[in-house]
Amino acid sequence: MNNIAPLLVIIGTSILLLSIKPTLSICQKDKRIGWRIVAAMTSLFVVSYACYAYILISQPFSKIELLIAFVFLFGSFYVHLITHLSLKSINKYQTAAVREQYYGLHDTLTGLKNRKYMIQSLKSKIQNNHPFALMLIDLDNFKPINDAFGHLSGDALLKAIASRMQANLSSNAELIRLGGDEFAVILPYRDSQDIDNGIKQLQNSIRHKFLVRGTVVHVDMSIGIACCPSHSRSITELIKCADLAMYEAKKSHYSFCHYSSSYQQSSKQHMQLIDKIRNAIDNDKFSLYYQPIFSPNHKTVYSVETLIRWKQADGSFISPSLFIPVAEKAGLISAITRQVIHKALKQLANWKTQGLSPRLQINLSAHDLRDNELADYLSAQVTLFNIDPALIILEITESAMMTDIQSSKKVMNALHQLGITLCVDNFGAGYTCLTMLSDLPVRQIKIDSSYVVKMNRINNNFEIISSVAFLAKSIDAKLVIEGIENEQQLNRLIPVENALLQGHYLCEPLCAEGIRVQLKQKQAQLIHC
Repeated sequence: MNNIAPLLVIIGTSILLLSIKPTLSICQKDKRIGWRIVAAMTSLFVVSYACYAYILISQPFSKIELLIAFVFLFGSFYVHLITHLSLKSINKYQTAAVREQYYGLHDTLTGLKNRKYMIQSLKSKIQNNHPFALMLIDLDNFKPINDAFGHLSGDALLKAIASRMQANLSSNAELIRLGGDEFAVILPYRDSQDIDNGIKQLQNSIRHKFLVRGTVVHVDMSIGIACCPSHSRSITELIKCADLAMYEAKKSHYSFCHYSSSYQQSSKQHMQLIDKIRNAIDNDKFSLYYQPIFSPNHKTVYSVETLIRWKQADGSFISPSLFIPVAEKAGLISAITRQVIHKALKQLANWKTQGLSPRLQINLSAHDLRDNELADYLSAQVTLFNIDPALIILEITESAMMTDIQSSKKVMNALHQLGITLCVDNFGAGYTCLTMLSDLPVRQIKIDSSYVVKMNRINNNFEIISSVAFLAKSIDAKLVIEGIENEQQLNRLIPVENALLQGHYLCEPLCAEGIRVQLKQKQAQLIHC
């Protein structure tokens, strides 16, 4: 019994000694003064415990001192528990912080560095005067692959592409995923040959085919290149320069493009045109012209196609082929489409009061097929002007249908349920499959005008047109042959069964009054067949 109290204190001292190491580890991880005080106090407790144990050993102790020895023991357990739990918590939070920092600088899908890392790396290289090339990469036509096979397969393809690029690039190149199908490479260089080698390495990474769910697919890329310091020493400007170069590569269908100062002017003009389009929308500057589509005997108007025109102050016109793609990229096409629909249906209602009721064909863009509110807008306009939906035919290019297949199906079915006729425009210019035609409520096919234009030079074109006419008839659809420019083409195409005819030779696009006169002259009657 005489040894119990000193033994308890000695055990407590040993436990305190075991607490010093985690306390010192905490001090290394957390520099706050509080933990240093805890470490000093723990060391002081050890000395105090040792002194008290010596006192208990050297002289008899009372029951109170035995009780104090128990308190000392439990106190040492408490200190040990607190220090170990604190160290464990700090380690846990530091591990989480390291993980968070890692994912803050890395892409979760591919494991590559991300945009935040790119900015940090660019800043460091500029500050250290290290010359480098910034390459911005965009995968061409990746979205149709993603839509066709699903997002999981698309993600797997992105990982495979990233892996190949990483394997092909030199060790000093930094590969970055910016998001979606966009990547970047920061490549230190000594001369232009290093940059050329980097481009070849990227191109080699996609030279071989990829396998997606058992299907072989090809992937192309557009690369824009800007160099520091020759093009700029500003991070913002470098990214802008590389982006302009990439856009130029994509627009001109080159695999890569080095930045040129001329692209800045082009970009400035692009922004000015966007601003001009906005102003035209706000001030109702667009007008409509109409081109008749004739029945097979080309004596009767079957329908009229609505064509947008943008007249300038000097009397000239800006071509739709110039401003429509710009409006699509700027997110302004939906506003233009709504204006066209409103004006066209208003004109149709006006013709109706004059005893004329031709079918009216209106063109939609790819962006319109992602507009879930389009069907509601058309329904409201049809009600507003008291128009029979059967008189409306919406033309959709086959490439627009394939941009986002699921969304296109949803919108097209909603339009069909309103009683509106749907037409596939530019058929044969893209890659619409026959299965798509059977799945979609298409009741008109407009064959691409290039087949008519080249009909005299390419013998098979007439047979192709005849075959498409047979296909259209088999799915209970009308065929429109556009692009008829001369009498020879007209005479060759008149015998094609189930075909409607359109072209400048038959009639130029006219203003609303011109169409009214044309309809009267042709004694236009709506053909129900």
